[in-house]
Amino acid sequence: MKTFVRVALVFAALIAMAAPAAAQSITADPLSVPEAGSYDFTVSGSGFTDAGFLLPCPGANGDPAAIAEDSCDLANLAPYDAGDWSLSVTYDVPAEGLVLVAGNAAQTESSATVITIGDAGELPSTGANTNAYLITGFVLAVGAAAFVAGGRRLQQA
Repeated sequence: MKTFVRVALVFAALIAMAAPAAAQSITADPLSVPEAGSYDFTVSGSGFTDAGFLLPCPGANGDPAAIAEDSCDLANLAPYDAGDWSLSVTYDVPAEGLVLVAGNAAQTESSATVITIGDAGELPSTGANTNAYLITGFVLAVGAAAFVAGGRRLQQA
């Protein structure tokens, strides 16, 4: 029984450690606009340890995977400082949507978000399941403790 509890606790600790570390992220407000055109946005970033730039990528057709050297508007860079930041910017959103990218010059930190046209619909899965990993680890640890307590009561009876 002790071996089972130890294995369960080690497993719970591994799950908690396997949760992704806090990475850089950006969010835009609003995330969706009613139609193509020029809009004001508040873009916020977190987890950046280096100063960098926010840039719009209208040529990516609203798809972060389609970002290429020639898809971003390099004339419209907005600098930000290290740490958590917030910028007020105005960008033209094409009919396909707009990808906003934040990153440092060394390209060691980056994050992207998409401004969509119309209803944003369901949010995409980003793979950031840290809370789920932590809750699962906690539940496993509590379950292991319950098994130990139940086993002790059976042995004493």
